[in-house]
Amino acid sequence: MSRSSQTDLFGTQTDLFGPPPKQSYVPSLEKVRAEVNKVLEKARIARDMPWTPKEVAFWKTVFPQMTNWLPEEEREQARAAFWEEITRLEAGAAGGQTGAPAAPRRKKKSASG
Repeated sequence: MSRSSQTDLFGTQTDLFGPPPKQSYVPSLEKVRAEVNKVLEKARIARDMPWTPKEVAFWKTVFPQMTNWLPEEEREQARAAFWEEITRLEAGAAGGQTGAPAAPRRKKKSASG
């Protein structure tokens, strides 16, 4: 009996069990908001850049992606606040001066909660 006929005899795994289930991940909005706010708060209270250059590159990539899970208006507000703080902190580092921390802001309530 050839190897190919054995395969035909037993079929394939997908024949036996059907296609694998699609896996998806939808994070909790509360968890996303908590992480977004944690990053923003760290940047807002910092006088100097609170992250290493490698961490700054990480957050510049990851933060906008994290906010993709938020409602549009909230996403845009978070991104604008993040870039404002990064710009302030980088300007302070480039000028050799410590940037004054931004005044605390009250978060607007979104329509979704």
